Parts: sequence; C-alpha cells; structure tokens
Amino acid sequence: MLPGNIISSLVALAITPDNAVYLYSSKSDQHGWTHCGRVDYAARFIMWQSSFRGAIKYSAPVLEFTLPIFNKEVGAVAFHYVIKHVEYASRGVRTRDGWTFATRDVSLNGADSVTAYAVIYYFNGNKRMTTQRSDLSIDDSSAANARLPSRRIRGAVFFRDDFNSFSTSNWDYEVSMFGGYNGEFQVYTNDPKNVFTRNGKLYLQPTLTVDDSRFDENFLYNGKMDMTQIFGYCTQSGNYGCTREGKYGMLPPVMSGKVKSKPTIRYGIVEIRARIPQGDWLWPALWMMPKYSNYATWPRSGEIDVMEARGNKGPIGVEKVSSTLLWGPSADQNKFYMTTGKRHASNWADNFHIWRLEWTQDHLVTFVDNQEIMRVGSNFWQKGGFSGSNIWAGGERMAPFDQEFYMIFNVAVGGTGGFFPDGDHYAGARKPWSNSSPHAAQDFWNGRGDWQRTWQGDKAAMMIDYVEFRYL
Repeated sequence: MLPGNIISSLVALAITPDNAVYLYSSKSDQHGWTHCGRVDYAARFIMWQSSFRGAIKYSAPVLEFTLPIFNKEVGAVAFHYVIKHVEYASRGVRTRDGWTFATRDVSLNGADSVTAYAVIYYFNGNKRMTTQRSDLSIDDSSAANARLPSRRIRGAVFFRDDFNSFSTSNWDYEVSMFGGYNGEFQVYTNDPKNVFTRNGKLYLQPTLTVDDSRFDENFLYNGKMDMTQIFGYCTQSGNYGCTREGKYGMLPPVMSGKVKSKPTIRYGIVEIRARIPQGDWLWPALWMMPKYSNYATWPRSGEIDVMEARGNKGPIGVEKVSSTLLWGPSADQNKFYMTTGKRHASNWADNFHIWRLEWTQDHLVTFVDNQEIMRVGSNFWQKGGFSGSNIWAGGERMAPFDQEFYMIFNVAVGGTGGFFPDGDHYAGARKPWSNSSPHAAQDFWNGRGDWQRTWQGDKAAMMIDYVEFRYL
C-alpha cells in the first residue's frame, strides 16, 4: 500500500525497463509533473511496503535466507535469525535472486522452527528499514539430517579426508585455462594423469600438454582447446578459460591439477599434511576462498593463503614457504603486504610437513610443523588505514575473515603476475620469460630445455596425505 498523502496527489505511475517505479504529482512544478518517489517494483514497493518479508529455506545441512529486493540504493542487508532462543546475525550477499545468506554453521537438532528478519541499509550505512519476521517450521526428520552436532565439541573433527580415493562428494575439480589473474601457463584438468590418489595420498601432478596423445606441438600453436568437448565441462570461462585457439596465442603448454573442497569452515583449525613439489617454475599452494563472498568481489571478501612456495632451488624457491592474507576494498588497495609471513629451511620439498591454520574471532595464525609463520589480529579496516565508509562495518571483528571459506589445493606453473619476479633470483636457473612479454607462455615453452629436466617424476607433484577441519 502507498501512504495516503502520496495517493491523494498521484496522477501517474510509470514502470521503467529496469523495474524502477516513478510516481508523479500534478502540483510540483511549472510543467505540472514532478518525480516524487522511486522504488523497486520487484521488491513490492519496499519503501512503503511494511509487510515485506524474506524467505527461509532449509535443505540439510544448509540453512538459507533470501530477500528478493533489487533496489540499487540498497548497500547492505543483515539477516537476523533465531534458533532455539539464540539470535544470530550475518551479512547477506547480492545475487540475481536478491540478497541471500546461507550457512551450515548452525545446528537445528531439537529446534521446531527458525524465525528470521532482515535489516536493510543504504550505501552510506544508514539503516533503511527492518522487514517483518518470517517463520519456518522444522520437522524432526529434517533436523536429524543436519551434519553438525547439537553443540560444538572442542577440538572435534567435523571434516577429514585421508585420500584413500578421490571423493567428488568432498571435492570439485577446476577445469579451465583461466590462469587466475596471474597469467599462469597451465590448464587445470580432471584428467587422472593430473589429479589422482595412490597409497592414501592425493597427487596434483603437472604434465606437458604434448605428452597427452590427443595433442602435439602443432596443436599448441594452431589447435582449438574446447574444455567442455575435451574434458566434459568447464568451471571458469574468464580470460577465455573454456575455449581458446592457438592462432591467437599459444595454448597452455602444461596440464596440472586444482581441487576445491565442498565442506567449508568458519573459525576453527585446518590441518594439512603435505609435501610440496620441486621443479623450476612450479607454484604450489594450499589456500582458501570465501564460499559466498559476503562483501562482494576479490579482495573485499578476503583470501587466506596458508602456504605458497616456488619449486625452484634457492632462497626464494624450495628454501622458503610463506603465508598471506589478501584483503582490501579494491584490487589496487590490497593490503596483503601487511599480513604475510615466511619460514626458511634447506628444502621444504624434501619431506612431508604439517601445515596448520588457527582461526578464531580475534586472530588468524598459520604454522608449519608447529613453527609460527604468520599471526594477524582483527579490525582490518583500521589496520589498512582506509578512508571512506567501512565496507566491513556490518561484520564481525575479523571481517572479511568472518565467513565460510573452502579449501583449495593446486600446482600452478609460471605466470606474469609477479610471483616469479624478473631477474637473477633462482640459484643459477635462467628465467625464460619476462613478466611484460606479450608471448610469455611461448617463451616459457621455448626454454623447456633448461627447466624440463628439473621436473623429476613424483617429485614434481604436490602430495596431500590428509586434510581435516576441527572446531576450536
């Protein structure tokens, strides 16, 4: 319903193609019309609709909230929900369905209902309105299907994989030539030569593309790599990640593996026993990304690099491992250099090591073999010294690291993003490409006479013995 004072002067209503609603009055200007109000039609006139409600959906173990508003003036939505007399609050993310939030991080055991409402904010942070409450009844059978226990047991393991086989219930393959934003030289595949298990270990093994019988060197320069046609599907289309033709630039000369966990964690302990690969220009990583990106696109929603390394010999190669948090309101304000740490040894690739992340509501710490690598506290907006409105104001103290993250294991190869800096840093190994070269992948490939011999069988693979997520 529209307020009476507007109804009394309303003589025209127009709905534009972008679903905005304009109200016009005959008393406002010399032309007889004025634009006196605008709301989102798909949001049921939310500025005046006091009965507007969100939707609640429960499909064990995921509890999801949706508020179908699309008004461009809305800057944030906070979902408040009550389960067994305990109220929680979480920031929503804008999607094509409106604003949504989903979580596994609650228990519905013993609950007979969930009650929720949403608080809507303008971009300047001012509160706009609070919706009416919505209710969802929970029957005993659906609550019993939830994977989380009725209470958190300190130190309890709620996810573990020992890799006696590769479970697609636990992991998704990356299948793409995307290459991140680093101009990497590999294509990630679901091919069993690149991702496989053996003797209770997960292997991520880089191989030369031309060693696959389907491809040869002529294919790299003149062929067409259609990921869906060759590997069955494609997971990332950015940067021509799903389809490329060699005539427009050399196709990826290396195939490798990257997997992402389906289970997620928000505060707790992550532990991984792994052996990193050795071989020139290999880039292994154990890292994490937000499942829902509650604060919008990278790096606003954060990134957790538990471990990164380089496979080359020397002090910035296998003698060094690092941990880093990436965060900031925009890519050019990424303050990763304020939240990084490193550890040195004679060769981290010689043996298995235990990498651990300790993540609480006040700090985030990484370790290797119980040696601390990086320790970071909370209040990232203040830490970064940013100006303007705090984009994480609606979150917790650790925002943007206050949301569910999933695990990623991968072995990348080379790239032009700067992880392999130009210059003589590699214990005598000649870097065959420049980061500014327009044909860096081809230069890398042409230099294989130097680096290929350093990729020695299983030593060039990253091996994961186990990974587990635990409650604090």
